[in-house]
Parts: sequence; C-alpha cells; structure tokens
Amino acid sequence: MVSRKDNKGRVLQKGEIQRKDGRYHYAYTNIAGKRCYLYADTLQGLRKKESELQIATWQGATQSESSVTLNFMYDRVMALKIGIKESTLTSYLQSYNNHVRDEFGNQLIKNISHSDVMAFYSYLMRNKKLGIKTIQHVHSQVYSAFKLALQDGIIYRNPAEEAFEKLRRVAGSYERKIRALTIDEQKAFLGFLEGHPTWNRYHSIFTVMLGTGLRVGELCGLRWRDVDIERRVIDVNHNLVLIKAIKNGPKEHLAISLPKSKAGIRQVPMMYPVIEALMDEYEWAKQKGFSSETVDGYTDFIFTKRNGNVYTSIRLDLALKEIVDAYNKQEKAVATIEKREPVYLPHISNHMLRHTFCTRLCERDVNPKVIQTIMGHASINITMDIYAEVSQAKQFQEIDKLADELDVF
Repeated sequence: MVSRKDNKGRVLQKGEIQRKDGRYHYAYTNIAGKRCYLYADTLQGLRKKESELQIATWQGATQSESSVTLNFMYDRVMALKIGIKESTLTSYLQSYNNHVRDEFGNQLIKNISHSDVMAFYSYLMRNKKLGIKTIQHVHSQVYSAFKLALQDGIIYRNPAEEAFEKLRRVAGSYERKIRALTIDEQKAFLGFLEGHPTWNRYHSIFTVMLGTGLRVGELCGLRWRDVDIERRVIDVNHNLVLIKAIKNGPKEHLAISLPKSKAGIRQVPMMYPVIEALMDEYEWAKQKGFSSETVDGYTDFIFTKRNGNVYTSIRLDLALKEIVDAYNKQEKAVATIEKREPVYLPHISNHMLRHTFCTRLCERDVNPKVIQTIMGHASINITMDIYAEVSQAKQFQEIDKLADELDVF
C-alpha cells in the first residue's frame, strides 16, 4: 500500500490530509459516531492537536461537564467495553437506540433527577406498552451511563439507583408472564402440523423444541455432529444468532455465539419422539440436500429451509404466528359445522415452547436440580419460579379431586 505524503515528502498518518492551500486537517469519528475535523497550518501543529485530542478523549474532556448528555455518556460506556460478544453489544445498542436515544437521551445528564428517570420508565410502560423485562434491559443501559458519569465526577449520585426496583414493585398487573401450553393445546398444535400440506415441514422442528426445551438459537444452530443418537443426547455448546444492523456498524448478518453462562453448555437427553423427529429430518435432508451454509466456520446445520439456508428465531416466530392463525381459522369452521364453541390455540412463541417443556417436567415432579441442568438455567431460582407456578396449579387440582372423591359434602 502506497503511503500518502505532504509536499515536503513527509508520510501522513491515517486521517491526516494536506489541503491545496498547504494547510493540514485531521479527520476522525468521535464515540457518538459524528465525523469531526482538526485544522492546523503545519503538520507539527496538527499532530500536537491530535495528541491533545487523544488525551482529552481518555480523560473525558471532549465536552465540558455542563454540556454532557446522557447519550454522550452512554456512547462512552460502549466505547470502553472490551471483550464483549458481538451479539450482546448489538443487543445493548438496539435497546438504547430504540427507546432512549432520540428522546430521553438528549437531556443534559446533570439535569436528570431520580423522578425524571421514574417518569421515563413509567412512560415506557404506560404509553409505549413495553413489558417489564424490556424496561429492565433499558434500565441496565441507562444505569451504566449514569454510573460512569458518577465515576467521572460529572454527577454526585446515580439518579437511576433503585428506579427499576420501584417500578417493578408498583407494576403489578403490567407484568406479563409467559404461560405454557396445556397438554391438550400441545397435542392439538403438533397434530395440526403432522401431515399438513403446508405446515408439515415444521413438525419435526417444533417436536424437537417441545421435547428438549432448547432455546431457539440453540435449535437453529444445531448440527448433526452435536447429536448422538446411540447415547440419546444433544451436545449444546453454541447459539446461532441474527445480528441486526446498527447505525455506523456492520450490516445484518448471522453469527455463532457461545452461551452466556457455563450452565448453557450442557448435554440434553432425548426422548424417543425427538429421535424420530430428527430421523425424519435426516431423511428430508437426504432428499433435498444437506445444508452447505457456513456461519463463522460452523456448518452441517440440521434445520434448514428449502433453499438450504438455516432458520432464524424471527422466521420460526413468524411461522408460529401463521400456524396458529391457520389452526384457529380451521377450528372456527369445524366448530360451526359441529355446532359447538371453537377451542382456539393461544399466541405461541419460540420461548413459550421452551417454557412448555420445562412445565411438563415440573408437572411430573422431576427434581428441580435435574430440570435446571437440562434447561441450562444459570440460577436455580429461575427453575423454582416455574416449579412453584406448576405446584400451585396442582394443589387446586388435588383439592378438586378430593372434593369429588369424598362423599361427605
């Protein structure tokens, strides 16, 4: 590569340019993604300004304290993160950009009070109808920006301290809890897929999800080498994720991501319906051709579309919506003919299928530690929350059963 030089034969560094009038300028992009320039009459003067800029950037003096916005501090937080996974970084940026940057983020950070943060979270819940978990994700981004401002001495207390905890306590009915499919709903769902001229392609996919509790990224990234039919185990060691495009960043693309915690790396036992579904998938691949797509060096994926490309969580969620719509439309027509009330399927998501598998284990009083291991829960508390919900429902069933069996009332 040929180096650029000025009119005195001196090699110019990246970003340095000598203009036609003999002056120099240095172009750079700040941490907020804005294109900026430094100007000087001499190359020596320009490089002095470059050095001052570098020092100021690390010392946090690129803006005076009186003009620092929440956006500026958040962008600095992101610029200082090292070793973070691409999928996680993208998730953070999307959460902040979608819900904070254009409105709340433009405020001067020194002027934001604790009640301002509380009002903002309330606005996200009541007006924008965001779920409590989404707001929690937003809170973690906002909190980190305030924390860095506190450490830099720009503010004297973190106004986001305890803000989310207070919101959670008063949220009450606003928190939407995911529910599992009932056994009848699960049978109806799989029965509708099996042999269906349009939706049969998804029968093996959702059978594996309902029979293993795999996360959707784990299922999409599953390879034939990860499955041991003889030992009846699936080796879970990675996820397939869709990295969405971000401003001034990479375009949308697929990537392989390692589990967030050690608990995510596990071996999941297979029941025989899961093995049968995988064998059906193998026969389908033999006819249509095995996947040739490569993502970050990973290939040989099990679940692929007819064009050979791998499935993504977005595509499977869309398929679930279309399947439920088709089922409910058919159920309405059949119920009309049979002169009965229709029994519809609820909205189904990928995570709901995983939650359903966990619920089936809890219903059968499987040891919670065993469930935690199979599900890859990082904390036993996650497992126990589901176990407690199932136990409460079983208590009512047992009480009703007792009332029916005792001939004393």
